[in-house]
Amino acid sequence: MYSTINEVDTSFLPSPPLSPVSESFTQLPTPESPLLPLFSNLPCNDETKAAEFDLKYDDDDNDEFDFTEREIEYLESFLGFPIERPGNPSKEEILRNKYENMTEEGVEFNGEIAPYSYVIDILHSIGLNVINKKTNDAVKLCVYEIGTNYLKEFWVHPIFLSLQSFQFFKLFEENKENNEQEVLEIEVPSIKAFTIILYWLYTGDNSKILEIAKVDEELFKGIMEIIELLEINRFNF
Repeated sequence: MYSTINEVDTSFLPSPPLSPVSESFTQLPTPESPLLPLFSNLPCNDETKAAEFDLKYDDDDNDEFDFTEREIEYLESFLGFPIERPGNPSKEEILRNKYENMTEEGVEFNGEIAPYSYVIDILHSIGLNVINKKTNDAVKLCVYEIGTNYLKEFWVHPIFLSLQSFQFFKLFEENKENNEQEVLEIEVPSIKAFTIILYWLYTGDNSKILEIAKVDEELFKGIMEIIELLEINRFNF
């Protein structure tokens, strides 16, 4: 059963205080109080506009309000901030699902869908030949070290980075969608650590990282921070 806000009994609402406690204090409804009657106070220019936004809720399921997209937009303009729509995934969620599906279901490679691990193995087998080289499909990546003026440029290949790091996948997808320039930028805690990670992503050889873990605790910490920051897959670590 659906009821409009004009049919809801608002007699239980408390009378407003004679004087506010302070100018900045706003009395919020308790969690168990129905929120919908409050919308009867939304400003409307005339009765026609009030009827236009005749908000409804479902008596059979009080946990969810049945708002239309237009009603939500109206509420957002009144409240001054966006309202989350549970049924509509965010752009990042869409990209993350796309990335996870690729790693689980396979990668389009030479016109066919190939297992993710198979494609990664092929890339690692040729990585030394193309790492930091300006080939036709390479793009310039400017890496900034956080907290310093240190900057280093690399020639990178989208297929190597986007298949092994969600953040790189997201960066390349957004860059392609927005038709932005071919120079990409990221910030990392340590450029020295990033250089070691880049070698690992291109070759699959993690021996340097394991050796560093034994002799340089600070550098190894920087490597792990970047792996977390860029959300790099560690299935072959």
